[in-house]
Amino acid sequence: MFALLNPLSSFPVLMAAYKKKMDVRSIAIKASVVAYGIALFVLFFGPQFFQLYGVSVDAFRLAGGVVLFLLGLDTVRPKPAREDVNEVDSLVAIIATPLLTGPAVISFLTIKAFDIGPMAIVADVSAAFAIVGAIFYIFSCLLPKVNEKIVEILSKIMGLFLTAIAIEMMANGARALLIAKAAGI
Repeated sequence: MFALLNPLSSFPVLMAAYKKKMDVRSIAIKASVVAYGIALFVLFFGPQFFQLYGVSVDAFRLAGGVVLFLLGLDTVRPKPAREDVNEVDSLVAIIATPLLTGPAVISFLTIKAFDIGPMAIVADVSAAFAIVGAIFYIFSCLLPKVNEKIVEILSKIMGLFLTAIAIEMMANGARALLIAKAAGI
């Protein structure tokens, strides 16, 4: 779950906010809380969307894997520095979603909630967001001393993990769809 949240991907936005003399600590805390609320909503209500839209969990697993794969690739590729940082509310929204609870996290949580139930992973989700909040808090305190290159390298490593998780999701979804097709379901 922590690899999916990848708080390091939010650091360039927070660094840009710091350079513009914004309250980075407040932005980070608010974004973490909003992202956690979104994650809980998806965890408890996401599986109902399968029925609403008539989509199988395996098709969603395959689609979520593709989105996660693209996100992983995007994470490992170089990006230009963020300079379009202006308003606190906008930054909170950008960090909360899509950076923390974007399509990959939404897909993962929906599938896990469908497979094992939301109560089975609510503690893991809560712990992951608590760790993200703590990392954001520590990062905001150490911001003047943070080396941007180290953050970039660590973010790329997290991107590799995201890509591996994506391939696993795609393989599981494709396998299940192929088996269902062969069985005539």
